[in-house]
Amino acid sequence: MSENFSAKETFAIYGERATTITYVRDAYSTEEKTFPTMRDAIDYLKAFDPVPVAIVLHIRAHGRDIPFDRDNIAKLMREP
Repeated sequence: MSENFSAKETFAIYGERATTITYVRDAYSTEEKTFPTMRDAIDYLKAFDPVPVAIVLHIRAHGRDIPFDRDNIAKLMREP
């Protein structure tokens, strides 16, 4: 994703897409969960305390996976 990433625009375009998150809680525990919408996935991530060591979020759109990096996930988490 670019520096011009817009969380609001991303939710408008992909908010209703099924979203998978892969996260690492510590050096030994990696988990993957799929949610019906991007908002559900982001709400799930917001509930973590502390935030996982690593997070990858991707949606399935147009026949391919679209990944979101940690910086863009943080922007999505700040969007109301």
